Amino acid sequence: MKSFKTRAILCGCAAVLASFAYGGAPAHAENTGEATLYRDEWGVPYIYGGSDADAAFALGYAQAQDRLEDIFVNVRTGIGRMAEVFGKEHVQSDYIMRMIKNEEMAASYWEKAPDHLKAAGEAFVRGIEKYMSEHPEEAPESALELKPWYSLAIMRAMIMNWPLGAINDDLNKKSNTLGWGSNEWSVRPERSAEKCAVLLTDPHLTWKGMSVFYEAHVYGDMIPEQHGYFLMGVYFLGFGHGSHVGWAPTTGGPDTGDVFAMKINPQNPLQYEYDGEWRNAELGQIEIPVKGGETVKMPTYRTHLGLAFAEPDIQKQMILVGATPYFDAEPVLEQSVAMLQAKNAGEFYEALKLNQLMEQNIMFADRDGNTQYVRVGRTPIRPDGYDWNAPVPGNISASAWTGIHSLDDLVQIKNPPQGYMQNCNISPQFMMLDSPMTPDKYPSYIYNVSWDLRNSRGDRALQALSEDDSLTKEEAMDLAFDITEPYYKEWQAALKAAAQGVGQNKLRDDKSLKDAVDRILAWNGQYHKDNRTAPLVRTWKLLVFKEMDGAPINRAKKLELEAQMKLIDALAQAVTGMKTLYGTTDVAWGDIIKVGRGDTIVPASGADFGGGEGDKSVRTLLSLGVKPLDEAKGTYVAQKGSMAMMLMFMHKDGVESYTCIPWGQSGHPDSPHYMDQGEKLFSERKFKKVYQTRDELKKHVESELALKSNG
Repeated sequence: MKSFKTRAILCGCAAVLASFAYGGAPAHAENTGEATLYRDEWGVPYIYGGSDADAAFALGYAQAQDRLEDIFVNVRTGIGRMAEVFGKEHVQSDYIMRMIKNEEMAASYWEKAPDHLKAAGEAFVRGIEKYMSEHPEEAPESALELKPWYSLAIMRAMIMNWPLGAINDDLNKKSNTLGWGSNEWSVRPERSAEKCAVLLTDPHLTWKGMSVFYEAHVYGDMIPEQHGYFLMGVYFLGFGHGSHVGWAPTTGGPDTGDVFAMKINPQNPLQYEYDGEWRNAELGQIEIPVKGGETVKMPTYRTHLGLAFAEPDIQKQMILVGATPYFDAEPVLEQSVAMLQAKNAGEFYEALKLNQLMEQNIMFADRDGNTQYVRVGRTPIRPDGYDWNAPVPGNISASAWTGIHSLDDLVQIKNPPQGYMQNCNISPQFMMLDSPMTPDKYPSYIYNVSWDLRNSRGDRALQALSEDDSLTKEEAMDLAFDITEPYYKEWQAALKAAAQGVGQNKLRDDKSLKDAVDRILAWNGQYHKDNRTAPLVRTWKLLVFKEMDGAPINRAKKLELEAQMKLIDALAQAVTGMKTLYGTTDVAWGDIIKVGRGDTIVPASGADFGGGEGDKSVRTLLSLGVKPLDEAKGTYVAQKGSMAMMLMFMHKDGVESYTCIPWGQSGHPDSPHYMDQGEKLFSERKFKKVYQTRDELKKHVESELALKSNG
């Protein structure tokens, strides 16, 4: 067992902040008050600013130009003011944001933020306001007066999804109630045909709300470059790369939230017991205006350990209190700056020590060829002897946290000797063959693997990366868009055994069933839009999953005769069902699975069906979670999954990167960039190039706009 020291992390933060006091900033830029907003042939903004504030002004303008309403939706989400415009279904989320004082924490940090960052935040707001003054007709009903710290409220609201999810998991004794997943992988130079580190980021989130990121490429002065994806209403990069280091996040990480069971005073429920004494809880009330209804008044109950997330149980004399170190952590922009200024993986690691990110698998790579992974999260140091996956007695100081773990305590590896690694929401022990990151080396709450032990995406990425010792650029792109089911050969073997055994008589009497077996046995395992066997496989597997777990087949276990018969019966039902719905079993995958919005709906490749990540589901690396498009016709359209991809080649002389999103850059239905990427790139499984120099960009410029941030 690795030994862990009780360390105060704050003392290290001051040193890290000092080391990134913009000392590495280039001196070439001048604070001219001017910025140029270019857009390439896909409508993607490239911004060149004389200063970071100038660049932020242009980014605010660009975001407003493309998706103005999304800015205000994110702001209202972050400050807990959705219900007053969008109705009662947002009361609970507004309550949570106000209860955790999201706006107040952002405003508190803003008062002491460095002047340089304040200037950028204020300029970003002015950029949004500039666009609105030019186009007042576009102002949405949700518009409100913007404050420069609202960007931080948005960032903190996004971050809080994870620790709040951990608290919710403990309350409900479930795991991954967020239901989010993503892909990331990296390759070291010795296994790359490009002789450089390669990194992929591919978040799989819902395609609505705060998680619909915004692509932009921004050049400033103290923050030289930002390439990748931003939250709407935020002027710092969420993920992608700076001038020297790229990074990728996926859900998974240490346990950063707990629930304490507090004993309440039967004579006075506003008091709770702690170490044999009654303490007064801090009682409050939150008033939430609701569109079309009365203002909702909701109480808050705060103890020194945390906030009540459930009604008190008077009969049991108990109240459940949620706790996470993120409640008291002010958002600091210095970590974002430090990450973007990092010249190598070592400096990026130092930036992570500020410990602002939510629990995530963070993978990063630099231009020197280093690849590194840390399972980050602001993790309490917990005493032994308690089940931290369920409510813990909170009435005694013996169960109290004793500090916050330093980054060095967390699960991590740098430059793995295997030359590759991947984390598609899986346990660190399956990130590579013979992974040294095994659970016996860490406290269980730091390793914290439950729902994310292993899945089909991780198995497929591991399969591909371990077998390719010289990954070419084309192979890297193909892997990013991979649509191969990793267990298809095991399923074929199981079906073949069943067909030759218990299913012989049935196949002899049913030609359609025999033809279906033959087609599946000849299938190439790909959910490609033109593949005409994939729909049959999907229909069959969904029926199988109703009757049995797929784990024995995925792990190539021999099936009992009863299970074999279930495979045959399910396939017979699939044939009948498809003929009833489609009139035939000969249907292309893209005829039923589509991507699009507005009037442009096109065939798509990739799969995500069965629900979740277990052995009763199928999810390819290119993930498409769907909803019914036309139930009568049996068609579906994607609503979640791969949504902000970026492939990075970290060359010594600069970063070469490629991106793709499933829709388009603009939120305006009449824009040519509303669905152009979805139709011409995503549907075809293709990337577009990020132009790394102004000279290269100018060959592809669709528009150019000069902006003055001080005019």
